[in-house]
Amino acid sequence: MSRVAKVGLFVVIVSVLGVGYILRTGDGYSERNTYELEILMDNAAGLTTNSQVFMAGVPIGTIRSISLQDGRARIVVAISNNIEIHEDATVYKEASSLLGTSIISLDPGSRGAATLDAGGRIEQVSVRGDFGRTIDTAEGIALAVTEVLADVREQHLTVLYSTLESLDRILARVDTRSESDLEAVSLILNDIALTVERVARMVDERDSDIQASLASVRRSLEDVEDVTATVRRGEGNLGRVVYEDELYERVVNVARSAEELVEQVTGLGVQVGFQSAYLTERSEAQSEFSLRLLPRSRRGYYELGVVDAPDGVTRRTTTTEVQSVNGGAATTTVTDETVTDDAVKFNAQIARSFGPLTLRGGLIESSGGFAVDYSPLSQIMVSGEMFEFGDDQPNLRATGTVFPFYNPDGLLPWYWLYLTGGMTNILSDEDREFFLGAGLRFTDEDIRGLVGLIPFGR
Repeated sequence: MSRVAKVGLFVVIVSVLGVGYILRTGDGYSERNTYELEILMDNAAGLTTNSQVFMAGVPIGTIRSISLQDGRARIVVAISNNIEIHEDATVYKEASSLLGTSIISLDPGSRGAATLDAGGRIEQVSVRGDFGRTIDTAEGIALAVTEVLADVREQHLTVLYSTLESLDRILARVDTRSESDLEAVSLILNDIALTVERVARMVDERDSDIQASLASVRRSLEDVEDVTATVRRGEGNLGRVVYEDELYERVVNVARSAEELVEQVTGLGVQVGFQSAYLTERSEAQSEFSLRLLPRSRRGYYELGVVDAPDGVTRRTTTTEVQSVNGGAATTTVTDETVTDDAVKFNAQIARSFGPLTLRGGLIESSGGFAVDYSPLSQIMVSGEMFEFGDDQPNLRATGTVFPFYNPDGLLPWYWLYLTGGMTNILSDEDREFFLGAGLRFTDEDIRGLVGLIPFGR
């Protein structure tokens, strides 16, 4: 078996194994039919990844990842594309069994509120039926009741005895009181009556002060009414802010600009990739670094890249000379010159996605070209590229890519590992060769914040 056949057989085996692994471990929710939302909650105990998300008892998605962010649990859920979640939606963490397992249930919110896009966050979180909290509460109540009963058992007889003894002493004193004691009680009652009368006279004398205070309050209310009327007429700084259209439009434009800036920073996705492939005919490696910017809609991307090509950028120059010797027959001399300028090439492409199909074009290895990508599943992609149209034959390249452990929310590096292979220069009998390689592509949150603040022209 030739070396080319061995490499081709290896690519086919790897592709088949990758497809089998994906079909066997898939949960029915993929990037093609779902969009992702983020949830922050104080306690994610009982929740597990790949468990289903419910609405009214019906599964509508799955939990993609659970991680820790600033001391709170960050949960990423994948929701079916045909389900709309609004900004006032509520997440409920509910107990699903007596063993402590829990599920996530969603209230989609009111239809009048704006819908959440991919990457949005559900702010309202509630907990229902937390068995741990219920057990702790019941235990506390039981302890409190036990302590109360113990106190009652120890003290109720003592209190009853003391009460009866005190009552007995009071009755004995009443029986032994003399006439003089009764007269003293009468004098005390008379003094109380005189005190009440004096208080009434004092209130009457201070009535004018009370009226003055009420008048002061009335004047303050009138001042407030004057200020309100001034604002209503559009007078003063506050009145102009409220009623002048030009100033109002300026305030609205400033708020809108700030909102657009925040959306650019929070909605722009950034992916960083590195790939190295082995060229079978030249027995050399070709490496590539790329930076991919994804708009908020995720319907395409912009990519910049640098390619370390082993053969550099080659230009072929043909020179033709016609000479005549002593008026005789003319002779023609043709000279071919091949010049290699540099070993570094550049990529600058714009891509647009239509479901599983992606069209892209721009600079491909420092030459104009276009390409087509097809992804029947999120873990598999087949590509065709054509570039270098200035040569005798354009370079037609076919590539197959497999993500065997793909998990965009995972933290482990092999979740973003991919294998690639294919054939380049398919149209050329001399330069045609196979290649086989691997690479990494992952999201970089640090670069995302910097790119979002770059001012782009409109």
